[in-house]
Amino acid sequence: MALVLLLVCVLLWPAEAWADAHPSPGPVDRGCATAGLDKAKASAAVRIEHDGRVQSKVTTRLTVHVPASWKRAKSLLLSEDTAGYRQAMGCLTRPYASQHRWWAEWRPTRPEVTPEKGGFEVRVDAFTWIDEHEGFFTIGPWRVELGTAHWRLHFEPAPGLQRVNWTEILVDPGSAGAESARPQPATRQGATGLVWHPKGESAPPSLSVGVKPSWQRSWAAQDDRDEFANLSSAGFLISTFLVSGLLLYAARRARSRAGLTAGEAQAARTLADWAWVSAGLLLVTAGDEALLIRTLRAMGYTGMWVEHQPRLSLPVTLAAAVLVLAFGRPRRPVAWAAVSLAVPVVAVSAAPGRFGLDPSLDLYDGSPDRAVIALFVATGCVQALTFLGFTAAVWRLARDCGLIPPSRRAPYGPRELKLRYAVPVVVLVTAAVGACYALTAERIWLRISWLSRRGDPAYGIEHLDELRGNLTWFTANSQNWWSPAGIVTCLALLAALRAAGGRPTESPVDEPEDRRLFLLFFPVVVGMGLGAFANNEALTPLWILLNIVALHLATVIASGRAVLNRTLESSGDRLGDTVTAARRSDVLGRARRYREIHAKMRRLDQGQSDDDILQRNLLEREVRGLHTWSTGSGVADRLPAQVSVVDVALSMGPRDTWWANGRRGALMACLFGVPASAVTTWSSAIRGENWRTTLYFGFGLPDTVMTFVFWQMSWVGAGFVLGALWRRLPGRRGPVRALPVAAAFALPVGVDALGNHVFDQDHGDIGLAVVTMLLVLTLTGIALDLDVFRGERRFWQSRLGLLLSIYQMRYFSLQLAYLIAQAVAMLTLWQFFADGGGAPPPKEIDGGGR
Repeated sequence: MALVLLLVCVLLWPAEAWADAHPSPGPVDRGCATAGLDKAKASAAVRIEHDGRVQSKVTTRLTVHVPASWKRAKSLLLSEDTAGYRQAMGCLTRPYASQHRWWAEWRPTRPEVTPEKGGFEVRVDAFTWIDEHEGFFTIGPWRVELGTAHWRLHFEPAPGLQRVNWTEILVDPGSAGAESARPQPATRQGATGLVWHPKGESAPPSLSVGVKPSWQRSWAAQDDRDEFANLSSAGFLISTFLVSGLLLYAARRARSRAGLTAGEAQAARTLADWAWVSAGLLLVTAGDEALLIRTLRAMGYTGMWVEHQPRLSLPVTLAAAVLVLAFGRPRRPVAWAAVSLAVPVVAVSAAPGRFGLDPSLDLYDGSPDRAVIALFVATGCVQALTFLGFTAAVWRLARDCGLIPPSRRAPYGPRELKLRYAVPVVVLVTAAVGACYALTAERIWLRISWLSRRGDPAYGIEHLDELRGNLTWFTANSQNWWSPAGIVTCLALLAALRAAGGRPTESPVDEPEDRRLFLLFFPVVVGMGLGAFANNEALTPLWILLNIVALHLATVIASGRAVLNRTLESSGDRLGDTVTAARRSDVLGRARRYREIHAKMRRLDQGQSDDDILQRNLLEREVRGLHTWSTGSGVADRLPAQVSVVDVALSMGPRDTWWANGRRGALMACLFGVPASAVTTWSSAIRGENWRTTLYFGFGLPDTVMTFVFWQMSWVGAGFVLGALWRRLPGRRGPVRALPVAAAFALPVGVDALGNHVFDQDHGDIGLAVVTMLLVLTLTGIALDLDVFRGERRFWQSRLGLLLSIYQMRYFSLQLAYLIAQAVAMLTLWQFFADGGGAPPPKEIDGGGR
């Protein structure tokens, strides 16, 4: 027996020793044929960019010189959609597995494979942003560990690269510098780059670099922490409640003014109703995340909210949609259509089990098809009901603003919203938004799984689960995308201003009740949403007040220098008090004769004979006669010095009331604003890296459309402000009158630029927005000047000839040079604010892990 045991030991011992000395190939070696990569050379680089951006950007580059003898080298030349390419590229960039889900890694382009002597050069670029305060993510051959105040980069290449010869490894931590490095670097590259040359090593070096970011980048990465998120949510809530509160106060003061008309009372009630509705919408759409979820998290019940959020979202969104629909007051056919849309929502919310749904409405692996269909129908119905409610609200207020003409049929009353028009629009918008979100979800899946093996059954299962998860997410969060609410607020204010425009006042700032509405109109419609620093909106309420103060300062300072605020020479009466609607035709006639006389005098200046001098004296006497004026009581007087009858005519504006002038200004700005909106939308949503953000956010494409609409609203609102304040603005020509309004728009932008400088973040397109606003207002001012003399249009071959007559050649040359300078400045700013690498898409689309 002992002899047998001894014989077994003798036979097995050499085998075990040989096995230890020559280990059998593992899955990676067999699947990737790593023996063929023994002669490969590789280098890696990682850089962190901190300056001039909200969040730090990480960029990596992996370069591998693959020998042609490698078994899978030729597969790198195939299309990305082939299994051979995915397996070969996966051997160089991923752990050995059939499925890969790298949420954090983004690729600027597809990997480059370039033939070279003896093989191929493979270069893989990737980037991401540091937008979380803890955890880790993997990008390229690097693992990045995150902390509140410290970050650490670890070099962890794919197992398929364990045998390659690493020639150079570069770590550039950016302006923050390296806090620590293990092992010590061999040399330095540039100001902050650390370089290693681990030649001759049998395995990749265990390399680690610590980074301590600046306080600005550290704060921006902590936007998901409760402390920072609560501040940001509080800023958003306060902004909306502040606007609602100001609307209520303005409506209350308007209803208590003396001589209140029925139209003013109705407009004030409508404004107050919408103030309450908008505040209620905020609570049901944003209050869940901003208040309830964080309260439960602080109490340790986070799972309670996560489990019931989809179940609660459907009835909450339904209630909000019904609230907006009730404000819109549609006719019965539209109301019955809304009831039909609400039925599936109520059924799924009340009894999800009957449709095979989990009580939480979450779609799990075993959820039947009827559960998916039920949730899909309920979500689509509640979204359509929401859009129907906003359509009814916008229709009602647009009718109150006079934007919708009355019915052409007896009894010629208000034109009602017709079901046959509303339903196609709502269905189209709902389908478009849903399709954009579904396409984005698929696009994200393809991005994160580009190296996953399609033939593996796990791929199809996980793909379906991801799409189902996106449907659940859309159900729970789609109500947060309610952009039309801003349009309704704009129309509610405009309707109140229209009612106030019937009073015999010279401008909307003459009486305090009108002034409150007008000043509030500016930040809601014209001003930009600013004040977000380090990815936090805590300070945004200040910019609402800053816009109000800016316009108020502009009106106060400008009014003292207005032409109509000057006094007549003898009586000292204010010129504006003598310029009434009844006197318009007389003023326009004098202005035309004044221009004709000056044209004759310019021709006489070219001759200078004795007869010409006599003729000139007669013309000058007639000009002095044109400047003879009369006070409101009919007493003879003269126009103020340095004020001509043309200046008076242009100061009146194209219409007789400030509301009518505002409407003309809005119409002109709408026409000039279309190309301006296209430029600003292109710059903010399409140009450079912004297009990637747009494509990879579920509501990115609808947001692009709404961005165009909101910019158009901004130009139109600014044109309305310019026209309404026309008689109170300084200057003799429209382009000069545009300057105070443009300055009011630019002042909050300048303060925001100072904040961006302090937080060392990019300025975005604010410079382009200011220059574009000035250009639109300048063109609108010229158009309003031309509109003053629209009665003479028939006597001129073109509008340009009439404009030359109004401005005279020397003034026109100055205005043309001014416009050219603005266009050059806009193009220069557009080029100066070069693409800064874009911003990370909103986190809610990144669902999943790292």
